[in-house]
Amino acid sequence: MQHIKKHLQRRICIASVYALGEKRCHKVTAALLAILIVVSAICPAAMAQDVMAASVAEASNQIDELTKQLLLKEIELERFNLHYVLEAAKQGRWKGWRYAGAQEVNTGLNLTGGIISTVNRGRYLHNAKGVKLGPQEAANYIPMIGSIIGASAAAAEFNINVYHELMAKKHGYSPGVSLAKVKTLKDQIYSLMDKRNALIEIEAMQPEFAKHVLVDRAEGKLLQDNLDQTLKEFARYHVSARRLLAFQQAQYLIDAGKYSTNAIGAYFAYLSLARKQRIWNGRAGVLFAVSGQMTMWGPIISRLYGKGVSIIASRRVNAIMRDQADASIATLQTDLAALDKIVNKGSASEAALGSATEKETIFEENERAFSEEIRTAQKRANAAKLTATQNIGAGIFVGGSKTASSVLFLIPGYDNRYNTKTARAGKVTNELLFSSAVVGLPAGGFSMADTLRIQVMGEIARHKAAKKGILPAQIAATRLKKLDDMEERLKQIH
Repeated sequence: MQHIKKHLQRRICIASVYALGEKRCHKVTAALLAILIVVSAICPAAMAQDVMAASVAEASNQIDELTKQLLLKEIELERFNLHYVLEAAKQGRWKGWRYAGAQEVNTGLNLTGGIISTVNRGRYLHNAKGVKLGPQEAANYIPMIGSIIGASAAAAEFNINVYHELMAKKHGYSPGVSLAKVKTLKDQIYSLMDKRNALIEIEAMQPEFAKHVLVDRAEGKLLQDNLDQTLKEFARYHVSARRLLAFQQAQYLIDAGKYSTNAIGAYFAYLSLARKQRIWNGRAGVLFAVSGQMTMWGPIISRLYGKGVSIIASRRVNAIMRDQADASIATLQTDLAALDKIVNKGSASEAALGSATEKETIFEENERAFSEEIRTAQKRANAAKLTATQNIGAGIFVGGSKTASSVLFLIPGYDNRYNTKTARAGKVTNELLFSSAVVGLPAGGFSMADTLRIQVMGEIARHKAAKKGILPAQIAATRLKKLDDMEERLKQIH
């Protein structure tokens, strides 16, 4: 009996530290030992052993219940992840086409103005006085209208994103609230894990529960692995959403700026004709140059800004996930294989096997979901890199052409040799502005074709993904349904 008391004292102290904290350990130990002394005083040794076995059996039952509670909590966290990805940085079905359509109109009107100017000025390269005033004015105000449409579309998309962010905040999926929610769930799960670990120490006191302990410890590793992967999944979703939104908002602001400066530049070019003052050509050239530079560097700046925001978001989310820094899907797969070996090779007791098989199935389903999500995220990252490279290349070409075209406006506007009303000044001005229009034509045509190409390729890829059921919304819906099924199966385990 003395041996039992010493063994129980050690185990109870360990359990108390896990469950209640070190300060309360000795009080709890003393109380439980007092109970054991009373039992040993009035009961035979065999009966005391039975009492101890009954306590361990109760601890074993509580472990099973805590395992179920932990899985339900982790399912709650997974469900939150999926709702978060649907709400944060929401992208409407027709967002791409809507913005692309507005920019096609914008580019088309600018291209129309360039064609009119090329034709009208090209006919009179040797006789600048023959240039028709009406068509040439149209060649300036038509692009101005297009640029206003483009700037308005960019501002509208910016505000639509702001609206979606406000709705996400209203539904509890803003960055700050989401991080707090995940931290709360993590702390609750760790609290349950501590209690479970303490009970396993009690369970391990009885040799006949050795096989049950084997299963419980294997499941404990998987509960930790499952939590690690669920938290890392949230981190990927969170960082990706912050990066996408930051990139889009920066790009919309830059687009609004470059189209606004282009619209004002076109208006100044119109004034040079209406007021017959070539100085306005120079002012137009300055704004066209600014617009061209924004077109060149916009894709790079917006991506750098998105990258910077993602680094900040990553640091914030990593602050609450330090324990998961080294976690990997390979660890989950290894621990899952270990549990499978225990279950299939009969290393577990019949009592332990009852619910272990069902829980193993749930762990396996989660592992498949995490692995597929990681592969999908990698594919998206690779596709995004290709798109970024293409967009940067297109921006450099189109923006460079715009900048070169603007220089041909600066010369007749600010060079005193041509800012006069002489025949030579008129001839040179006509030649320079004709050249400016010609330089802009290939860039305009390329921009229209490239915008259409991006949208068509995106739509084709979307239809293929929809048929396979791998659109983000489809994946989330499928996983939410599976989580509901897991939850129902867990609740039926007794």
